[in-house]
Amino acid sequence: MKLSLLTCVLPLAAAVGASRHQPMHLTRQAEWKKRMNAHMQAMHTESTPYDVTKRQLGSQFLNDNSTKFAVDGSKLPNITFDIGESYAGSLPIGSSNSSELFFWFFPSADAAVKKEIVIWFTGGPGCSSMNGLFAENGPVTWMPGTFAPTLNPWSWHRLSNVVWIDQPVGTGFSTGTPTANNENDVADQFRGFWKNFVDVFKMQGYAVYITGESYAGAYCPYIASGMLDQNDKEYFNVSGMLIYDGVYTDDSVSERVPAVPFIDSLPGMFPLNETFNKEIHDRHKSCGYADYLENNVTAETKACASILFDIDDAITALNPCFNIYRVTDGCPFPYDPTGGVDNYVPQGAPAVYFNQTEVKKALHAPLDKTWQLCSSTEVFPHGDDSLPSNQHAIPNVIEHTQNVMLVHGALDMVLLANGTMLAVQNMTWGGKRGFDSRPELPLYVPYHSPGDRDTTAGAGVYGTAHTERGLTVALVAFSGHMVPAHQPSVAFRQVEVLLGRVPNLQSLDPFTTDANATQQPSANSLGSGVGPQVWLGGNSNSSACNGASGVTGKGSTSAAEGGSAGWNRATLAVTIVFLWVCAFLV
Repeated sequence: MKLSLLTCVLPLAAAVGASRHQPMHLTRQAEWKKRMNAHMQAMHTESTPYDVTKRQLGSQFLNDNSTKFAVDGSKLPNITFDIGESYAGSLPIGSSNSSELFFWFFPSADAAVKKEIVIWFTGGPGCSSMNGLFAENGPVTWMPGTFAPTLNPWSWHRLSNVVWIDQPVGTGFSTGTPTANNENDVADQFRGFWKNFVDVFKMQGYAVYITGESYAGAYCPYIASGMLDQNDKEYFNVSGMLIYDGVYTDDSVSERVPAVPFIDSLPGMFPLNETFNKEIHDRHKSCGYADYLENNVTAETKACASILFDIDDAITALNPCFNIYRVTDGCPFPYDPTGGVDNYVPQGAPAVYFNQTEVKKALHAPLDKTWQLCSSTEVFPHGDDSLPSNQHAIPNVIEHTQNVMLVHGALDMVLLANGTMLAVQNMTWGGKRGFDSRPELPLYVPYHSPGDRDTTAGAGVYGTAHTERGLTVALVAFSGHMVPAHQPSVAFRQVEVLLGRVPNLQSLDPFTTDANATQQPSANSLGSGVGPQVWLGGNSNSSACNGASGVTGKGSTSAAEGGSAGWNRATLAVTIVFLWVCAFLV
């Protein structure tokens, strides 16, 4: 009885005391709730300018050849809304039906869109682009950990016609026996498919924008470059390329050289014990990674080659749900309707979405094909013997289009942001090697009306972006490997720039889909680029935030040997662009 009385009295006393001495965390929590309620109120009082359920009338893409590919969205399980006009199915890679690639095509929700189309490839190699459509940048979004699919206000088809394609052969719903030995083979096969696609949907002369992520850092440049080499604008009118967290060079440069500086930049995410921390820093030096310009990596020991895997093992022991694709994630594993890269399906969960018979029927997919997010079949049976894409393919696309964008999420540890900068600084295009100037301009995302909580996305300065000689590099804060999933408003803005709707990633123009033209801040209020990473220089333990490290890729000359003048030629052969860590530490 006394205990019961005490438990009644204490909350009352706490409530009285809180009115005079409320703990700071409760004050912050109350303020956060107040702001969120204001956002939700604004969401209900402001009208949305976009009716995603409205179909285009008299579609230009519906014809005798395309009718069999038309998708009846009402037959897709769990999707309780009209997804609009779309087409899905398989087309051969040439004149033979022995190998076919699968696609899902969404005409733009904007009837005013001109003759253009965006192509999306997920990487792997061998990972299905249906995951990109379903969990990143498509009209339907069902993100891991969320309750049900929903309309995606950040779908790229709001800006252009978009097609998601399972390629190369062996990926997703594509059928046939993989035969590709390299990216030239992939490019040749894809052109055969693309000609068939253009003929079916009567897209001759359309501007083509090629986009993707991860291993698409190899796919996109080779496919785009191969198309441009055909000098055929009727079918292959490539007008730009956008890649997220791509692989552009060998593993030592893209993964191992920047590994230790990466974990140093995020100590709260990598609380490794002192012994292991010292061991990997010693290895970072002995392998030549810490002083890469003077000690060009030509041969690596097994211990060097395993440094990133060893870090992954160590942090996974501390965080069993560690996600190498976004290092801030923790337990528990979220339910993923596509199974996820590790094919994790909780007990009692339905079958992986794209393996459900009703889904396959609605999408005209092969009923006898078991869909996997990332194929267990080797799509390169004997390996991919291609040269890195930064050696020829990317420069060729830049030269022809003057419209290439390489984007990287700062929280990605599959491929590291510093690796992208190393690849760029070791790439020659427009007659020069690397960037001339230190990247420091802001990556700006316009302010906009808030959305539903399951599709809301932020605004403001989201990182750093830099453009020279037709190439833009952008590094994105708060994002892991899949930028369109983790920061959809950032990716949406980047597509606007790719398509020429706005001039650059510093533009203060509102989103082109923002009918209310939300007011933006003044240009002088943005400041420089921001973010959580920095290249710490030759000594990764250094606390000098303005340090820089010259870096030369395997088999190439240093920036000082025949490189361009200024920033690129001097000791700043690579810098991870933003002085992000300093901004947080100072």
